[in-house]
Amino acid sequence: MSLVELKDVSVRYNSVVALESINLSVKENEFLGIIGPNGGGKTTLLKVLLGLITPCEGTVKINDDITLGYAPQFTRFDTDFPITVEDVILTGRLPSKFKIFHRYSKEDLSLALDIMERVDVLKFRHRQIGRLSGGQKQKVLIARALLTDPKILLLDEPTSSLDSSAKDEIYNLLKDINKNKTIIMVSHDIGVISSYINTVACLNKKLHYHGSHTKLNKDKLKTAYGCPVELIVHTETPRTFVSKNEEE
Repeated sequence: MSLVELKDVSVRYNSVVALESINLSVKENEFLGIIGPNGGGKTTLLKVLLGLITPCEGTVKINDDITLGYAPQFTRFDTDFPITVEDVILTGRLPSKFKIFHRYSKEDLSLALDIMERVDVLKFRHRQIGRLSGGQKQKVLIARALLTDPKILLLDEPTSSLDSSAKDEIYNLLKDINKNKTIIMVSHDIGVISSYINTVACLNKKLHYHGSHTKLNKDKLKTAYGCPVELIVHTETPRTFVSKNEEE
């Protein structure tokens, strides 16, 4: 069953085309990785799904009973701000209209504790957010997004600037979350294609491919990126589809 459907969606900023005639369907419990070059429209597509950007053309259909959770890059907020891990996560329960001295309910606090334990940040609950590592900060943002129990989790570059060990931790966490939630993840790193992800969308203003990562071929990648690129699919036997030196 499709939870999200985009039909002929285009977005323009004055004369600049950000997205052109995008047709995309996301099914229940799909783990979709959106890849493509910088400036290719990946974050714009997320903002369209979140309702932050209205397309110039086309339609966006999200089932009425679907809630969305969003986790941005941890680099996009002030890590020096004097706020604890628990307080950051609890902001996921703030109503759209709230007073400055809003008080969280016992249910809010209980849910936050459960989520913190699930993503393995409970031991940091009283620590200032800026004192965490990059991977720990990203877990905190994922926990905040999960606090509303969304049907679909949207992630914008969740492993950007993380080392390989931290990336593995995040992907293992997402694999567990994907057991009962749909995940749409944006990444500029084509190395993200792995056994964790079900499907891939290759985006550069236009959607050049959407389907299983095992069927993504070098021609579609070259068209999307504008040059030969290297893609390694992490299955039991890693396979390189395209080498950067292939046409040199």
